[in-house]
Amino acid sequence: MEFAHAQVVYFTATFPYVILIILLVRGATLPGAAQGIRFYITPDLSVLSTPQVWFDAAGQVFFSLGVAFGGTMTLSSYNRFRHNCLRDALILVLGNCIVSFLAGIVIFSMLGHMAHDLDKQVSEVARSGA
Repeated sequence: MEFAHAQVVYFTATFPYVILIILLVRGATLPGAAQGIRFYITPDLSVLSTPQVWFDAAGQVFFSLGVAFGGTMTLSSYNRFRHNCLRDALILVLGNCIVSFLAGIVIFSMLGHMAHDLDKQVSEVARSGA
């Protein structure tokens, strides 16, 4: 029974990353994907000067890291007293940033394809809301 539990944990921990990579490959091969990725990577400096953008970015980081907060607290209780917790925290944050950046590339490659199909600019397709 213990072995089956470990298999479920390994599957559920790695499956989202496998799907993300599959969507990345599929999205990057669609027509118009480069236009969407370029829109994602190129910053609009006029928007970066507004405080609301930075509040939203900080909220997104807390949202994203909050998922791992409970598990991190639980795992940290099993550490030795002199364990390097700073290294673990930096690995967690760096991994979160990398996955968030890849997810953004996946999303904007799809938005670029949608803009290509609708014959519009990515900025017109990438609006907030439902």
